[in-house]
Amino acid sequence: MNDFKNIMLAYAASASSLFAAIETRTLITIISAVVLQILFFAIGKAIDVGLQIYLHRRKFASTRVAELQRSESCTSEE
Repeated sequence: MNDFKNIMLAYAASASSLFAAIETRTLITIISAVVLQILFFAIGKAIDVGLQIYLHRRKFASTRVAELQRSESCTSEE
């Protein structure tokens, strides 16, 4: 649902360029007005997903390091 909302917001923001492309009545401007919106959304989504994966792995790695340090300190005290 969130992706659909983002697509609708992107198209609403670019409505004037889409109407201008329809007004010029050339096929390439209409196609570019539609395709560029999809392309920019896909690039933005890929960056978002990549960043989420990176942050999740970094959080998991730091948690794992802290667990290892705790277990090492417990074994060294014995």
